[in-house]
Amino acid sequence: MTRYYEVFARINQGDETLHIGNVQADSDRLAKLYAHNTFDEEDWDFLAVVRREDVHEVNIEQEVLSPA
Repeated sequence: MTRYYEVFARINQGDETLHIGNVQADSDRLAKLYAHNTFDEEDWDFLAVVRREDVHEVNIEQEVLSPA
C-alpha cells in the first residue's frame, strides 16, 4: 500500500528541524531511501520521515472547545 511520508531535516546539530517535503512509498524502509535520494543536495545532520497519518496538528482552541 502506497503511503505519503513527510520529510524533516536539519543541517547542523542544534539547528531547527525543518519540513523539507514529502515522498510516497510502499514501506517505511523505501520512504527512508526515497527521502535520502530525493533530498541529498545537503549534507544533513538529521533526516527523518513520518507517515502523514501520524502527523497531528496542535490546535489548543479546538482541543479545549471540542468534546472528548
